[in-house]
Amino acid sequence: MVKRILIVLTAFFTLLCATVSFAEPAPQLSSDSWILVDRLTNMKLAARNENKKVNPGNSVLLMVVYTAEKLMDEKQIRPNDKIMVNNDALSIPPLNAARFYLEPNKSITYNELIKAIAVMGANDAAIALAEGLCKTIDSFVEKMNENAQQLGMKNTHYTSPIGSRSIEQYSTASDTLILANALLNEFPSLNNIWTLRTLDNGVLQHKNSNALLWRNDAIKGMHSSDFELKHRTSVIFYSRDYVEGETRYSRELIGISMSDDKIRLHNDNLINLISWGSDNYKTLLIYPAGDTIERIVVDGADDAKVRGGVKESLYVTLPRDAILKEGEKGFSVKLSRLDPLVAPIKKGEKLGDITVLFDGKAVAQSELVALHDVQRSTFWQRLQHRIKNFLGLH
Repeated sequence: MVKRILIVLTAFFTLLCATVSFAEPAPQLSSDSWILVDRLTNMKLAARNENKKVNPGNSVLLMVVYTAEKLMDEKQIRPNDKIMVNNDALSIPPLNAARFYLEPNKSITYNELIKAIAVMGANDAAIALAEGLCKTIDSFVEKMNENAQQLGMKNTHYTSPIGSRSIEQYSTASDTLILANALLNEFPSLNNIWTLRTLDNGVLQHKNSNALLWRNDAIKGMHSSDFELKHRTSVIFYSRDYVEGETRYSRELIGISMSDDKIRLHNDNLINLISWGSDNYKTLLIYPAGDTIERIVVDGADDAKVRGGVKESLYVTLPRDAILKEGEKGFSVKLSRLDPLVAPIKKGEKLGDITVLFDGKAVAQSELVALHDVQRSTFWQRLQHRIKNFLGLH
């Protein structure tokens, strides 16, 4: 029977030693639905009505980009393939919608359409792309809804690839967060597009609709636009690495504000919220992916030990003032190990669990996995191995 052994280890981290004021409450946004999350740990730092269904406005274009990139992954189109623009791309978007000013009956590459949608929220490009990929807008919208379901966006439904007044088109800040993470995780090449300041169609130079790009160099995208000049929705990705003292910090935040009718205040409020999250919380790298955390004895193998670590880097997010107050004494790690381990063991196989505690409370958890294969050996192979070790022949 597998015996579970609990081993408590104390982990020490070199932390900066400086004074800082205690964290202030999160600033409140004028939007009725918003959320701020640390992306590395998925820790919710602040939120309001994040599960409320609202009109997503033109943030629906993020799902257009996701759906198109999925189809490209499935080899249904290539980046430089051309798509013919028909009259729907000009006639369907509202008069006040953002446009790339496509010309009907002319072709444009998939890449150019994706850039127009991602950079400036071009509605005409979204219609052209939807019809170019799926023949009809309805077929493309069906795929958008299929992707939403697969991603676990339970409170989202689409009726159009562009902003719509329809009450049947809705989403939430929480679901939009799922979509933003999926785009960042599955299609990292888009990171070079979100931050383009301008986009030229050969006649006009269009400015990125995300004004926050000019407010902070750590803003790396992803979407900000008005719907019918009344409601503004923004999905903001903040990413910064820096060193304080001997400690390296990584900050990745996603701030989402849905259907804000206070357009003039919107950007100021959102940048204040992101700055608050960046200033008042710290994210520490505890264990890098692939690093050896523990060497564990394995029965039935020549190589008597297996190296254990984590598949993905393990981070912890904590209030900055709490870290400074408690220091390294605030941290401990519990390693819950499955013993005895018997060969064969495959790389990635679970060996136990790691729990990081701060001030006695669990703040992060991950599986401890084998970092390499361990083959089972015969009795004679193990005996020969032991004799060589005894004689110092290894």
